[in-house]
This record gives sequence, structure tokens and C-alpha cells, in this order.
Amino acid sequence: MGKALLTGYNALAYIFLLAPIAIVLVFSFSDGAGFAFPPSGFSLRWFRYLAGRDEFITAAVVSLQVAALASIGAVALGTPASLALARERFRGKGVVEAVLMGPLVLPGIILGIALLQYFTAIGLTRSFERLVLGHLVVCMPYAIRSISAGLYGIDPSLEEASRTLGASHWRTLRRVVLPQLRPGIAAAFLFSFITSFDNVVISIYLIGADTVTLPIRILNYIEWQFDPSIAAISTIVLVVTIGLVSAAEALTGVIRKTTM
Repeated sequence: MGKALLTGYNALAYIFLLAPIAIVLVFSFSDGAGFAFPPSGFSLRWFRYLAGRDEFITAAVVSLQVAALASIGAVALGTPASLALARERFRGKGVVEAVLMGPLVLPGIILGIALLQYFTAIGLTRSFERLVLGHLVVCMPYAIRSISAGLYGIDPSLEEASRTLGASHWRTLRRVVLPQLRPGIAAAFLFSFITSFDNVVISIYLIGADTVTLPIRILNYIEWQFDPSIAAISTIVLVVTIGLVSAAEALTGVIRKTTM
């Protein structure tokens, strides 16, 4: 009886979590102009509609560019920061870690206003650069957490053995640490990319007329018009996200096999 109750509870929990996604998927293929459930019919009408809306395509390209650059920067800066936090002992280490994790604690509105004021004060007026730097600040904690988790899983004795055999710190890092750290780096890039691509609160303060991201474009669209095209966009983003996660899982498995 207890096992049956636990199974039923888990099934209800999954239904509760996945039902909104399922409804979005259903509405994205609706042939009607509104959100009537169940839909009167199914078609690709709203996907064809999106293909003809240049503003959504342009916004998606901007989001992809910003997310890619911010993720690369987060991994490039997060790797040495993680190495210092996970492998070194120095005075003020806790303070440094708290500062680096600060974007996770600060409310997004406050952080967005602070970044806008800072960029204005230093004369950075180009919106694309502001978006990339702002998203980099938001993505850094996720990259550091993911890479640090990978570092804590690496046996320090392997590094000690490498240095004992005469390898330099750089050679040990390049030949011993980084090959085992690739799954963590891949996870850091993935989390950073998704975080940047979906960001709204920071982006809304840093965008310009020619650098509107896809989430902001969707937000502006539903203020004036509410139709199943939003569900179609959500379905596309969902499929891309699932594809990225699946690719990352496969890549991580391949990397782990090659480094063992």
C-alpha cells in the first residue's frame, strides 16, 4: 500500500509540473486565433506565422549571440576563479567567493538598475556590449559552481603525482586537470547559455532599439496581442533547450569515457 501511494503521489507531482508544458505544446499547433481548449483543430499555422515575423527572428539571433558570448566569457573567467577557490588557500577567500556569488543573491531589478547606472557612468552606451557584459555578470556564478563541482570531484593526488614527476603547474593543468574538468566546463557553458538566453530582468534595462532579445520581444508582443504564436515560440525554445541538454549529456558521457 505504501509503495502504491508513493507511486501515485509521484505521478500526480509530475502531472502537476508537466501539465502547463503540455498545454503550451497543444496550443502551439492550434488552428484557431485564440486559446480555446480543446482546440477545434491542429495545424502549423502559427509556426508559419512566426517564419514571416522578422522581429522575432532578429530577436532570436540577438539572444543567441549574446548568450554564446556571455557563456564563453563566463567559462573563460570562471575556470581560473574556480581553480583559485577550490585549490588555493588565501586570506579573504570567503569574501571573494561571496562577491562572485553575489548576482545569485541580489534581486534582478536591483542588479539591472545598478548595471545600467554603472555602464552609463563609464560611457558604455552600445547596447549589445552592455547586454553581453550584463549577462556575463549573471552567468558567472553558474559557471563557477559547475566548474568548482567538477574540481572537487578530481583527486588532488593526481596533480601531486604529476608535479612530483617533474611537470610544471601549467603542464599539470593542461594535461591532468583540464581533461578531467571537461564535463564541468560543458555543464558550465550549458547553464550559462540557458540563463542568458532566458534572462528578462537584466535585459530589460540594457537593451537598445536594435538589440531586443527574444524574451523581451515576447513580453512586448503579449502586451498588445495574445494569440497562439506565443505558444509556438515557447515550443521552439523548449525543443532547442531539450536538444541542448541532451547533447550536453551525451557529450559529457563521451568525455568521461575518454578520460577514464
